[in-house]
Amino acid sequence: MDSTSELTPIGDGDVNRRALLRRGGVIVAATIAGVAATEAMKGGVATAASGDPLVLGQANDAGTTATSLTSADTTGPTLSLANTGNDGPLALATQPGNTFTPSAKGELANLDDFLYFTQDFGNGAEPTFVFTEISANQVVAIIPQRVLDTRSSAGRANIVTRTGNLDSSGRLLAGKTIEIRLSGYEVAAESAFCNLVAVAPLAAGFMTLYPGGTRPATSSINFTKGQTIANFAVTGTSDTDTVSIFSNVTTHVLLDITAFNVGSPAQILQSIQQSSPASSANRRLEARKAARTLPDWYRPGSSR
Repeated sequence: MDSTSELTPIGDGDVNRRALLRRGGVIVAATIAGVAATEAMKGGVATAASGDPLVLGQANDAGTTATSLTSADTTGPTLSLANTGNDGPLALATQPGNTFTPSAKGELANLDDFLYFTQDFGNGAEPTFVFTEISANQVVAIIPQRVLDTRSSAGRANIVTRTGNLDSSGRLLAGKTIEIRLSGYEVAAESAFCNLVAVAPLAAGFMTLYPGGTRPATSSINFTKGQTIANFAVTGTSDTDTVSIFSNVTTHVLLDITAFNVGSPAQILQSIQQSSPASSANRRLEARKAARTLPDWYRPGSSR
């Protein structure tokens, strides 16, 4: 069908939405050039200049031509629906030239696969980044995992770089670095929450836990000769899901992980998570509410 149709905007009080739907009216929600808009029309259906009418709830095939909506109100939004193939019936359209110049608050834009929403705090329209699941990282606690224990062959299974870095007893040699594989536990995590342990080092010294690449001039744990000592550390991970450990003296090393920082719990092996990835704070709060086990001080929405 011809994909262009024009609708006359109406005020909120001119139509009842439930009645409108019963009469077969049309409510269209989508975006044009990054602008979110909802337009409604009085009874009847939106009819193109030629071809079939646009009907809510039906497959409205515009072929390869875009379907556009224009408004007589020059201060209002214009709506454009783009057929992106297999990505769904409605999709945000990237700004021409991959730029986003906001003009009013309430605009929504997909720019380079990231979502932006325009707000105005009195200084004009400003785009703000919309944090989605993959861009708003969260700390997900796991059942503690011992990913490294140089005292046994099984405990050294996650070491990527063994040759030349371990002595005959499996200890990390002085001045050497080992790389630890975490891909059996997570994928593309931003960071890992760890306990790093030195066991019976041959001299006083230190170890450094880091993502890889250039080693920082810092220590994650310090120890004396023969001491067994643990220290908590947070480290980033490499692009290949590894972390690195350097020691300036020969020692056995243990590494336990208690949490990962990820965009989604789906990035963590489900069997080591303390709860299902489908669980959420709201669901857990509702369960606590039903069981009447919420603490007395908990008042959601309160400013106290």
